[in-house]
Amino acid sequence: MLAMASSQSHIQIASWNIAAINNNPFEYWITYDENENYEKIMSNVEEFLERPGDRDVSVSKVFTQDMFDQLEKRMLGVGWESVRSYWENDFRDRKIVSGFMKVGDC
Repeated sequence: MLAMASSQSHIQIASWNIAAINNNPFEYWITYDENENYEKIMSNVEEFLERPGDRDVSVSKVFTQDMFDQLEKRMLGVGWESVRSYWENDFRDRKIVSGFMKVGDC
């Protein structure tokens, strides 16, 4: 961690709680008066999830084949079974909202 901190590399990340106990990712949407952009980003995310339109792209457009290959290598390296057939035959072609975020079998 110290090496990463001193490397001057920067990463930006967003995290989303989709594992809420009642399956409601907005369960923790709070009032945050100190930052007016909070309400805007939460509203924008809600709008995207409700009406993604042409932004409802396939999972493989967001999580690429190269990313999967790297993940699989790590998973196999710690003894997990391969999920390649699931990736190739189903998951990568699903839509990110209608086929993943709003589907109960993932």
